[in-house]
Order: sequence, then structure tokens, then C-alpha cells
Amino acid sequence: MKTLIRLIKQVRVTWKLFSIGLIFLVISTLGTQLAPLLIKNVLDQYLAVGNFDMANIMLNLVLFITMTVISSAIGYVATYVMMSCANTIAEHLRNTAYDVMQSLPISYFDNKPAGKISSRIVNDTETLRSQFYGTLLAQVLVQGFPLFVIYGILFSLNFTLGFVLLWLVPIFFVWQRIYSKYTTKQMDRFYEARSDVNTSVNEVMNGSSILQLFDQEKRVMKQFQDVSDVMVASEKSILNAESTISWSLVDVFKRLVILMILSFVGYQWIGGTLGVSVGLIFSYINYTERLFNILGLLVRLFPGMQRSFATGKRVFELLDEKPEEDSDLLLHVTNGEVVFEDICFGYKEDVPVLKHISLHAHKGETVALVGHTGSGKSSIINLLFRFYDAQSGRILIDGQNIREYNRESVRSDMGIVLQDPYLFTGTIASNVAMDNEDIAEDVILDALIKVGAKPMLDKLEKGIYEPIVEKGNAFSSGERQLITFARTLASNPKILILDEATSHIDTETEEIIQHAMNVLKKGRTTFIIAHRLSTIQNADQILVLHEGEIVERGTHQELVSQNGKYAEMYRMQQNV
Repeated sequence: MKTLIRLIKQVRVTWKLFSIGLIFLVISTLGTQLAPLLIKNVLDQYLAVGNFDMANIMLNLVLFITMTVISSAIGYVATYVMMSCANTIAEHLRNTAYDVMQSLPISYFDNKPAGKISSRIVNDTETLRSQFYGTLLAQVLVQGFPLFVIYGILFSLNFTLGFVLLWLVPIFFVWQRIYSKYTTKQMDRFYEARSDVNTSVNEVMNGSSILQLFDQEKRVMKQFQDVSDVMVASEKSILNAESTISWSLVDVFKRLVILMILSFVGYQWIGGTLGVSVGLIFSYINYTERLFNILGLLVRLFPGMQRSFATGKRVFELLDEKPEEDSDLLLHVTNGEVVFEDICFGYKEDVPVLKHISLHAHKGETVALVGHTGSGKSSIINLLFRFYDAQSGRILIDGQNIREYNRESVRSDMGIVLQDPYLFTGTIASNVAMDNEDIAEDVILDALIKVGAKPMLDKLEKGIYEPIVEKGNAFSSGERQLITFARTLASNPKILILDEATSHIDTETEEIIQHAMNVLKKGRTTFIIAHRLSTIQNADQILVLHEGEIVERGTHQELVSQNGKYAEMYRMQQNV
């Protein structure tokens, strides 16, 4: 019930248009349900008593047809308006879910597969649009309001009959409860399995080359089939309930009730106590038939209702996630001086990842972070970006404790180049400018030339407007890396992070990338995460991390002369 109330409350985003739809719906319903009373009048006042006044008979028939046609036309408009409202509400939910996702802390995504999150934003909101707002809500209103009108007419024609037929409502309510009890768990299993299917497809698409190289197609196909089987089994259980409960039995029940009404009228006629006219008999049968059609349709909407509750619950779970608490204070970077003061941090509080980290990067200095996998290098950068906050200690930028400032402002003067360069669909120019209108064409071109990308541009027919598709797979790793270097250079950050930017580059290309790195570092405080020690020999400071602690620090020459961990790593790479 809580989910239903929240779903209905979403109508407020388009309440004006929705109100217009309701007005049209009321007019359409009244016309459609009152029109049969004109036929009753023709039967009772003219045909049953032998009064063949064709003028009045034709007048009533013309009024009946006119009311029916006009009511149907207005009903079409009401349905169209309701569907427009459904599209608007679904768009609002989808956009809100997307905004919430972007405001969530990075930690939220640590154990959440991308397929499940995207399924909530795309698939679940679309299900709500098509089933709840587009079909269920509109049909409940379209059919629910006529239900009240029909009961009002039946009570006015025959109070006893109206009271007897009123018992259909609790019967159908119990019917719905039985259906709900049978299918709720199956609905949850179905949508969970559908999310798993999305996740499986994403993983296979992203790792297709690895899967083929290791001949894993049969294994992943088996895993995919297992997940699909759960989804199909759940759907079959739901379909069995729908076919049994919501259609066949409703039709049989309707015919039994109509048979009882006719039997009762026939019994009165045989006993000579018939107190109803032909027109009333027509009205009883007509409105009883309509009543069952509406109740039957509402029962057939139960599957959609269950799906809507299941998907609505999943969407609201995402919407209810608490965004990161953030400050309104804006951090202003002038020099780019970075200080870590006794930082202790763990992704889980009882599992420390960084232990008492202290460092001082002056304006324009280059600080290199080296160490084996899992030593804490990336965690230091995550804290600098405020993707996470340390459990203790302070991080200062130009003397300002970043924990007290708005996250976006902390990151606004930082640039990063990752080991896996990521390009977006568009052009080279759009990837360098990142849709920043303040970055002009000459700035884009100048940035590309400075990082050494001119030979690449000379080969391209359209230059900086060469199209980029599929993450830039048409370009080599080195070319993609140069574009990301130019992107960072064009944004002109005060603080630069190079995250193993040469790890996937061949030796020949490394010289080009090294030149680009030197151009990029000039005048900026730079942090370099590196496995290739040859790329950081000119760093002002080299910090050697081991199990979350800084165990050595100094320049390249100082560390080599200490004959410690750094010297050992350097000798190993020299002997390769």
C-alpha cells in the first residue's frame, strides 16, 4: 500500500493535465453509462405496450447513438491525456533516479553491478510508464469511475439487486488478495533475475575478447542460461496465475450470476408475480454484463499492478538512497599545495587500507606513488578527490581542509589521466573540450599539438573533428591517451593526477607519452601513480607504499642509494 500511495503521488508533476483528463473521463463515463437508459425507455414506453410512435422511437435511438459516439470520442481524448501524463511521470521518475544515482557516494557502487542499477533507471521506469501510469492507473480510473455510476443506476432501478451485486466487490477483493499472495515472491524473483540478465550481458560485452581468448563462451552461456531459466520459471508461475485466476473463472462467474438473475425473473413470470418490465430486464442484464466486464478487467489488471508494485519498490529504493552530505563552501585553489596530515582510512572501518599517511606536495612539485598492487596508491588519490573521506587526519589544499568544502569545488581544479583512456562518442574536439563552450577551437588544437598529437591529426581527413565511436576503438592506445592528455591540458587544472598513464603503452610510444606528461606537468602540482619506474626518475618526491604505509621517501637517486624496496623494484625492472 505504501508503494501504491507513493506511485500515485507522482501524478503531482502533471496534475493540471491529469485534472483535465479526469474531467473528460467523467463526461465520457456519464454519457456511456446513461445511454442504455434510452433503450430502456424505448422498450417500456413504446415497443412493450404496442405504441409504435416512430418519431419518438427514432429520437431516442438518435440520442442513444449520439451520446455513445460523443462519449467514446471524449473517452479517447481522456485516454490520450492519461497516456501523455504517463509519459511525463515516467520521464520525471527516470530523470530523478538518474540524478540520485549521480549524487550517491562512490561507495554505493562498490558492490552494485552496473546492470542492476541501469535496470532500475531504464527498465523499471519504463515498466511503470507502460503498465502503471499508461495502463493500470488510466484503466483503473477509466473503469473504476463507471463502476460507481453503474452501481448508482442499479440501486435506483432495483435496490435489492444493487445490494446483491454489491457483494461482488469484496469477492473480487479476496480474489485479488489470493492472486497477490501467490505471485508476489515470483514477481520479486522475476525482476531480480532480469537485473542479473542485464548484468551478465554487460559483463560479456565488456569482456568479450578475454572470454574468447580463454575459450569461455560455453561457460558464460551456461551461466546466462541459468539466470534466464530463473526468469522464465518465475514468468511461467505468474502466467499460470493470470490465466487461471484472472480470465477463465471471471467469465464463468459472470455467466452464473446472469443465469441466476434470469432464473429469478423467469420464476416470478411462471408464478404470475412478474413485477419488472422488459426494459428493466434489459437494463439488469446490460448493467450486470458491464459490471462484470469492468470487474473482470480490473482483475486482469492485477498482474500489471503486481509488476508495478515490484518495480516501483525497486525504483523507490534507489530514490531513497541518501546522497552524499556536502558543504556549500567552495574551495578555491591558487597554488595547488597539497598536504596529507596523519591520514588513516579503510573502505571498511575495521579494515585499514592507509595507516598514518603524511606527505607535503608544494606548488609545481611532482610526487610519485609506487608500490605493489594493494599497497594503497589509488586509495590516496580517491581521498584527494573526496570520493571517500578518511576516518582520521586531514587533507589540505592551499591550507583548506577539503572535508569542509563542496566536493565539486574540490575536484574543479584537478585533472586526471587514467591508465585506460576513455573517449566518448563524438569528435576529437568534443572529447578535448568536454562540451565546455569556453574552450575554443584554437585552444583545443593548441593542446593537441603541445602533447604531441600533431602527426595523428595530419593523418586524419577531418582533423580535430574526426568522429569518435565505440570508446575510440579506431584509435591506438597511444592516440587515445594523447587525446586525454590534451583534454586535461585544455581544462588547465592546478593539480594533476596521472594514474599509471603509461602502463599500456609500448616502449616507442612511451617516449611520446613521456613528452606529453612533461608538457602537462609544467607548473602544476602532480601526483603520479606508476609501475614503470623509468617514468618517474625526475620526480621531486617518490613515496614507496607497502601495506598502506609510506615505508620510503626521497628522490630517485636517494632511494636507489638506500638499497631498500625501491632499489629492489628498480633493479628488477632493469633486468627485465
